[in-house]
Amino acid sequence: MSTHSFKETTFSKPTYCDQCHGLLWGLIKQGSQCIDCGTICHFQCQNKVIPCHKAPNKIESPATKSLKSLQEKDSLLKTKNIENIIVSAAINASDTTQPTNEYLANLPPLNPQNTAKNFSRFVSRCGPMFTFRDNVILLLSWDKPMDTLAALFIYCLLCLYPKLLLLIPHVIFLNILVTGYNKRYQQQQQQQQNAKRFGHFFPAFDESSPEYLRNMQNLQNMMGEMSDIYDLIASNAHHVDWSSEGKTMRIFQATLVSFTILIFTIWLVPLNILCLIAGVSVFTLNTRFAKYLIKELMPQLVELSQSRLNHALEWYLQLEKRLDDQTNVQEMSLYENQRWWPDSGFIPHTLPDERGLWSDYSGTIEYGPKEELPAPKGYHWIEDNWKLDETGPWIDEQLGLEVLVTPDNGGWVYTDNNWKNPRTPNSNNNKQSEQGVTRRRRWVRKCECNLKKEQ
Repeated sequence: MSTHSFKETTFSKPTYCDQCHGLLWGLIKQGSQCIDCGTICHFQCQNKVIPCHKAPNKIESPATKSLKSLQEKDSLLKTKNIENIIVSAAINASDTTQPTNEYLANLPPLNPQNTAKNFSRFVSRCGPMFTFRDNVILLLSWDKPMDTLAALFIYCLLCLYPKLLLLIPHVIFLNILVTGYNKRYQQQQQQQQNAKRFGHFFPAFDESSPEYLRNMQNLQNMMGEMSDIYDLIASNAHHVDWSSEGKTMRIFQATLVSFTILIFTIWLVPLNILCLIAGVSVFTLNTRFAKYLIKELMPQLVELSQSRLNHALEWYLQLEKRLDDQTNVQEMSLYENQRWWPDSGFIPHTLPDERGLWSDYSGTIEYGPKEELPAPKGYHWIEDNWKLDETGPWIDEQLGLEVLVTPDNGGWVYTDNNWKNPRTPNSNNNKQSEQGVTRRRRWVRKCECNLKKEQ
C-alpha cells in the first residue's frame, strides 16, 4: 500500500467523493483524483481516504508511455478548450459594443463597379425564380388540367394531413435528382465538365443570349409591378395615419369586429379546413368558366356591392351620429308646479313644505323660472326657447326615468294632494278632489357639451 498521487481535476458530470460521499461542487477543478488508483475526493478529504491500493506499475514500453501521454494531453486540451469557449461566450454576451448582427454590420459599401457586376450576375441567374412563378400561375390557370388536378389532390391531402408538410423538402430534392437523372441520360451528347453539369440545373446565361434578355424583361416588369403596389399603398395611407380621425376610427372599429369574428371562426372551424376551403376556392375561381363568369358579372357585382356598402355605411354613420348626439347633447327637463285653491283655482302657489314652483320631476331640486335658468355646467343651450311637452311620456335623461302620462291641451298632468297618481281631467266631474288638486307640466330644452362646440 502506498500514498495517493492526487491531482486537481475538472469533472464534466456530477461526481461524488469516495470518502464522504458528498457532491463535488463547482464548474471547474471541483476536487482531486489519484492518478494511480483513480480515487476521487474533496480537497479537505485527501488526508482521510484509505491508502492507495494500486498494484505496482508494470513496465511499459516507450511507445505505450508516449501514446498515454498524448491521450492525456489531448483530453486535457479538449476540456480546457470547452471551458475557455464557455467563458468567452459569457463575456461576449455581456459586451454591448459588439454588433448585434454580423451580416448587417459587415455589408460591403456602395460601389458603382460592384453594382453593375452584381446586377449583371443577378440578371443571368434569376431565370429559375421567374420560371417557378410562371409555372405556378399556369398550374393555377388550368393550362394542363391533369397537372392542376394532381396539384389540387396533393393540396387537399396536405390540408387533411398537415404532417405530410414535413416531407415536402425531401420530395422537392428527390424531384430535382430524378429530373436531372432523366435529362442526363436522355441527351445524346453527354456533358463532360462539372461546371457544365452544374449549370444544367442552375444556368447562368450570357448577356447576348435570349434568356438573358428575357430575364431582363421579367426584372423590368417586376420592378414596375412592385412600384405600382407601393404607390397604391402609399396613396391609401391617409386612411390609416389618423389624418382623418373619423375614417381611421371606422377602419379601426371594422378591424376589431373582423378580428373578433375571425377568432370565433378559428375557434369553431379547424385551421386545416379553412386552408382547404381557401385553396379549393383559388383553384375553382381560376377555371376558364369561372373567369368568364366573373368577367361578365363583374359590373353588376361591383354595382351591387357598392350599393350595399353605401347603405351599410349610411346606416353606420347615422348610428354613430345618434350615439354621438346622445353623448354630447342632453335634453333638460323643467317642471312647472301649481296647486288648486278655493275661489282662486290653480295658481302658482304651493304649500310651504312642498315642492317649489319650478323643480325637477321628484320635486326635491328647485329651480328658478325657466327664463332665468342657465345651462348645466360644461354645456350651452342649442335651442333659443323652452318647449312645452304636450304629448308625453315624460322622459328625464338625468334621472333616467320614463313616466307614461296623458297631458291635457295645455300640457298639464293632474295629481292628488301628494303629487301622485296622475289622472286625466274630466270636464263632467264637478268635484275638484276627484279631478286633482295639484298639477304640473314639463318644459324641455336641449343643451350641448362645450367640448363638441370647440371642435
